[in-house]
Amino acid sequence: MHASLHQARSQTLKRPALLVSAMKKPVVIFVTLLAVCAGFKALGQPAPSAFVKPNMPTGHKIFPPAEYDHYYQGDLTIKIVDSLEELHGVCQLSQPQLLACSTRNEWSCIIVLVKDEIMRQRNWTTGLLLRHEIGHCNGWGADHAGERSISWPTIHWAHPNARVKLAR
Repeated sequence: MHASLHQARSQTLKRPALLVSAMKKPVVIFVTLLAVCAGFKALGQPAPSAFVKPNMPTGHKIFPPAEYDHYYQGDLTIKIVDSLEELHGVCQLSQPQLLACSTRNEWSCIIVLVKDEIMRQRNWTTGLLLRHEIGHCNGWGADHAGERSISWPTIHWAHPNARVKLAR
């Protein structure tokens, strides 16, 4: 009787192992399907290319002096326009390199920026120009005295394949 009890326990212990083994198969199949689907999705994505810095002179000055390089403490309005012509009209300036402008008073500041796509065609980003213009909102003069250089590599520019994209 003792031998048959031992044999029954042995069979009982083997059943859960068989059950666990059987449950692993669907999990393995599911994970495999996920990997295959991810591969198909990746086929539709552009292949990432090597990081290439924009064609901008090294050490180009854009940042305001440290005393003006901080958040604006006032009523800030940001307007984005669709074209350089519209920007030049709103800013009432016709400098060909102009991509943004700002004007301020004691209580508020307005920044006008051309849309990001146009900035990037000229190797700038909205973030860089916004930081520059906020310096003007904080009292930095139009003469750009004390302007600081951007150095490379920089955290202020990402390759197009590395940038966040909105779902459409």
